[in-house]
Amino acid sequence: MMATTRTGRLQRHHRAGFLAGLVAGGIFTAIMFVIARAFNTFSLPELFGYRVIALLPLAAFSAVVETFGSNAKQILLVGATIGQVVVCGLLGLLWASCAETLPGETRPDRRFPSLWNPTTTGGLFYALLLFIFVEVLGFGLLGVGVFGVRLIGGLGLTAGALALEAISYGAALAFFYQLLMSPAPAVSARRAAPLTRRQLIARFGFGFAAFVVGSGAVFGMTRTPGGAAKVKANGGGRVGNNGLPPEITPNSDFYHVSKNFVDPKVAEEGWSLQVGGMVERPYSLTLAEIRDLPAVTETRTLCCISNEIGGDLISNATWKGVRLKDLLERAGVKAGAVDLAMSARDGYTESMPIDKALNGDVIAVYEMNGVPLPDTNGFPLRLLVPDIYGMKNVKWITKIDVIATDFKGYWQGQGWSDVATIKTMSRIDFPRNFDLLPTGPAQIGGVAFAGARGTAKIEVSADGGATWQEGQIRRPLGPYTWVLWSATIDLAEGERQLMVRATDGTGKVQTDRPAPPLPDGASGWATKRVRVAPGAPAPVINGGQA
Repeated sequence: MMATTRTGRLQRHHRAGFLAGLVAGGIFTAIMFVIARAFNTFSLPELFGYRVIALLPLAAFSAVVETFGSNAKQILLVGATIGQVVVCGLLGLLWASCAETLPGETRPDRRFPSLWNPTTTGGLFYALLLFIFVEVLGFGLLGVGVFGVRLIGGLGLTAGALALEAISYGAALAFFYQLLMSPAPAVSARRAAPLTRRQLIARFGFGFAAFVVGSGAVFGMTRTPGGAAKVKANGGGRVGNNGLPPEITPNSDFYHVSKNFVDPKVAEEGWSLQVGGMVERPYSLTLAEIRDLPAVTETRTLCCISNEIGGDLISNATWKGVRLKDLLERAGVKAGAVDLAMSARDGYTESMPIDKALNGDVIAVYEMNGVPLPDTNGFPLRLLVPDIYGMKNVKWITKIDVIATDFKGYWQGQGWSDVATIKTMSRIDFPRNFDLLPTGPAQIGGVAFAGARGTAKIEVSADGGATWQEGQIRRPLGPYTWVLWSATIDLAEGERQLMVRATDGTGKVQTDRPAPPLPDGASGWATKRVRVAPGAPAPVINGGQA
């Protein structure tokens, strides 16, 4: 009988440890996210997510992106957050299992020191062990070095934040364990006893833990990647330009993709650009000093390497900055240089051949469409590198180093192209898929981009590519910008497949061979399917007929 009673108490003891660990894990995770956002550092779920992405083989990464699209990163973050809370629950179970005695017992179990006892002191001791484990082993496994030496916050901030988070976990674990193990109040046969203060606190704690996990799920699934990684990818919208996007994309509509779950917010105060490596005169410049240098203003288009066929991860803006060549010549590049390695505030790394960096067309920009760079577009400084995809146009840049080796950046380490030359693309913005159109002449339009090669010709087809006719191209705003195009095409009754293809400035026709974005950008002809019937109303575009 006594053995049975002790077994029941032991089960309750373990259950209380696990549940208290879950609640403490919710508090631990909430504090961690608050500190990460307040000081522009990374939480453990984010670091875990980055490590998973870094270790995924290219084929697996491609399959995940194709399956979940822009939500893949957020699903990973939500899963990692929930996983962290569950692990905290299991740690609570372990802590309770290692206790010297069961509550109410005086018989010692000498296998464990008294500091394991489920008290506040025991909880704080456990927190100390957790702190040491994460600092020494956890950070190493997550790829940021022992003690988090490679984290952008520095050793002091990283250790201080983790210590506060660990203390909150240990104290909450002990507090809620003791609440759960406190004797239940007697219940009257006629009327249930009101909730005690301890029960109210316990229920609040469980509710808070559920709120943290639920909020993480909602937050992750409703945000689009890149702010995290948010993607605002409408390519400039379709307002006020006869169905075409504005030639200059408003800042608020500029597409946005990044590796981050949450992008950094960099303050101008304390920021500087470090120029070093194989140079004669290493130096640094503040943003004010960079603004005082001779400036250039150019209109350029950026296109994401993950843009799908006919996709809208492409935008156009007017930028102001300084030529990278001028910055490097001021430092004096030494003989034997091979690459320029670049580092950003969010830990991102990239590179380009030193010859490209010195050709005069690479710009370090600090203004976008007449205003300082928005945070999401790389404030205080980003690079614009012509003829390559956006992943090499580094945002939030903090350091450039001239080096004597071929350096592979963040995405190249995961199988993406190192050259990343922009492929010729074109898309149809109107009409839309499955629009009902009248027979006869119809307007069709969109954008095309071929990087530094320029776009020489646009052709459209209404019969799935059997025949083609040439469209009209608006004059580009610069040598590195997209073009807007339009065409009038005769439509016969029935379902029609509209197609578009571009010819670049070298005379090469855009390939019809479809390829996914991985590893070096998508290729293929964009298509739209429309229905054509006699007497159908003309589609309305921006308040007028097409």
